[in-house]
Amino acid sequence: MRILFDYEIFCLQKYGGVSRYFYELISRLLNFPESEIILYMGKFINQYGLEKFQLQYYNFFGKKVKYLPKTKLFFVKFQQYLFEKFRSKIDYNVFHQTYFRPYRPHQNEIRVITVHDFTHEKYPEYFSFFDHTVKNKKRAINTAHGIICVSNSTKDDLLKIYPDVKGEIKVIYHGNSLNIQVKNEPYFKYPYFLFVGSRKGYKNFNLLLNAFALLPELKKNYKIVCFGGGDFTTKEINLIKKLSLEQNFVQIEGNDIILANAYNFATALIYPSLYEGFGIPLVEAMNYGCPLLISNTSCLPEIAQDAALYFDPLSPEDLADKMKLIISDSTLRGVLKIKAAQRGHYFSWEKCAEETFGFYKMIAEKVNK
Repeated sequence: MRILFDYEIFCLQKYGGVSRYFYELISRLLNFPESEIILYMGKFINQYGLEKFQLQYYNFFGKKVKYLPKTKLFFVKFQQYLFEKFRSKIDYNVFHQTYFRPYRPHQNEIRVITVHDFTHEKYPEYFSFFDHTVKNKKRAINTAHGIICVSNSTKDDLLKIYPDVKGEIKVIYHGNSLNIQVKNEPYFKYPYFLFVGSRKGYKNFNLLLNAFALLPELKKNYKIVCFGGGDFTTKEINLIKKLSLEQNFVQIEGNDIILANAYNFATALIYPSLYEGFGIPLVEAMNYGCPLLISNTSCLPEIAQDAALYFDPLSPEDLADKMKLIISDSTLRGVLKIKAAQRGHYFSWEKCAEETFGFYKMIAEKVNK
């Protein structure tokens, strides 16, 4: 089976959950005896390194370029013309889009897309008026023969928003990409809770600030380590100062070695998000037996199951109570560590790749009947 992947996500993201997903998937599909991979990365900015497998592809085109600020949308759209020319000259069975750019249909083409979440549909206020993701996603969903959802929660959202969808739908979970062995020495020399990734909008970071402000007894000893997500914004700094938490919140950018260490020694990962399609930090944390303190919303209970302590993401009081509980109850922490490690073994990129290739074959058999 010959499978084509396009350029789009690799031109949009240097790093990111979606481009990481396609890196992990494609790099494993290359080892499947029945698969021949065609990858058109175009002029790309992605840093994961799919170009290093050039000799293993059936066909490959790509050249890494320097990203120029404020040119991304033009950069991506211009490459559609070049990709369409490439696509018209090659023979393939399945076209798995990396994002939702509208392409004209090709005869005998089996089109597959992966839907990671419905953040744009649920929280449009956090996105630009000029962002066409919702419109492009709708078209991609309506023209796809196969739709991969990354959780049952995302599948439920899909069927609510597009109840007349005609393509086959399959839930295939992500795997864990963070497998670095951690040394015994903690990077952070104080007790801390961990927050990972973006803090914008629906990520609900302010809830954590307000919850911690309710815990004066913790302020003496504990910090919140915010890994990634960029420097604190002016609004965040002002709120941190207003709540007198300047000594308790730390923001750091770092590599995977530091992140793995942070998970390994954290009192718990706090994940207050209002909505997620999957929640990759949960799987990363579970791989290190890190206790989870997370919202009881969207896909999060589905992914973590009994390996987490849950709170209401609209209640700073509830989060504050759960933070106190997880600190004071060493037995609970021990149980959560064990259950997190056990649940983490369920998620693997090998399993994701096998299920995805099986889905390609199933869709192809159905279409070609």
